[in-house]
Amino acid sequence: MRPLLVVAGHELRSRLRDGTALLIALVAPILLATLFGLALGGDDDPPLKATIGVVDLDGGQFPAGVQREAVNTDELKGVLTFRQYPDEAAARAAVDNGEAGAALVFPPGFSDGVGAGRGGRVSVLESPESPLAGVVARSMVDRISALVEARTLAVRASLDAGVPADEVQLFVEANGAAGPTLSLADDPVANGSVDLAVHYGSGMAVMFAFFIVGTTARSLLTERQNGTLDRVRAAPVPLWTSLVGKSAVGFGLALAGMCATWLSSVLIFGTTWGDPRGVFLLVLAHVFAVTAIVMLVASGARTDAQADGLTLGVAFVFAFLGGSIVPVYNLPEWLQKVSLITPNGWVSAGLSELAGTGAGPSAVVLPVAVVTGIGVVAGALAFLRFRKGRFA
Repeated sequence: MRPLLVVAGHELRSRLRDGTALLIALVAPILLATLFGLALGGDDDPPLKATIGVVDLDGGQFPAGVQREAVNTDELKGVLTFRQYPDEAAARAAVDNGEAGAALVFPPGFSDGVGAGRGGRVSVLESPESPLAGVVARSMVDRISALVEARTLAVRASLDAGVPADEVQLFVEANGAAGPTLSLADDPVANGSVDLAVHYGSGMAVMFAFFIVGTTARSLLTERQNGTLDRVRAAPVPLWTSLVGKSAVGFGLALAGMCATWLSSVLIFGTTWGDPRGVFLLVLAHVFAVTAIVMLVASGARTDAQADGLTLGVAFVFAFLGGSIVPVYNLPEWLQKVSLITPNGWVSAGLSELAGTGAGPSAVVLPVAVVTGIGVVAGALAFLRFRKGRFA
């Protein structure tokens, strides 16, 4: 344990002394995240627009009332547009080709069923290319479901109380259930959590984690070239001590850098990345995966310059494919699928869920598990390559 602490302490002092840790971990990602947020985020205009299709097979009061209430909601003015479709097939085609981001399907007899106390269900068609539309559509259906349930209970209670069946609807309406009312004031979309400032802040943090850990890989190669690593190995110190000690420093600096960028984004723009517990789990898993991936890259490099080049290449490719630079939903469909082979893509999906829906840590269990799994695989491969002497 003592040699491990000595290696880690020496590596940390070196990174702090040459200034690379502060520049790459704090200054650069925070500065770029702030510039992107100011240029493309902000609250003056809605960062995204949502087109929601409506299939009204009912023709009653509920479908029309829901649309009227939604477009008159202050938080969604200028953001939400409804488009009518004759049937579910047409709406599905519109969602698939990007004409609509999501669609609501009201079945025949929906309003009559609600009025008679039988309830009803509204279907939602979604597209991953328009996450905001999906969030709004799901929120609307949640509110509709709550209203339908309340109306159904009121009708059943009236019937149980002896109100004649032909007078129930008028009785319920006269006692506070005249029709649908929709309020999204407590919805995460209405609170402005969907903001490009969040996207670019998290994107810069995710991308720069590679650069931060890359300085550790570079130092490992440098020490091999100048013979320091051979002298360490000549002592009764196993090779893994140097690898783990340097990796631990890279991990710690990358974790600090991501957390600092997260905090600065929240303080500067007043936005939220979502539930802090879920965000921290994603950050922790991503830094672990990045550390393992960069060490795998280092295990195949021959010089420090080659390690730098490989790390830069991996960082930018993963950043582009994983949505750190360009939002995933703006990429072609096949690239959206490719993004899921990168830790960036899973982190982006997890943060979108947290910031866009207000979900808790349970919503990111799968992304955290996948990103951690990527780190375990990369770390095991890196260890095997080092052990086979490719770094000798």
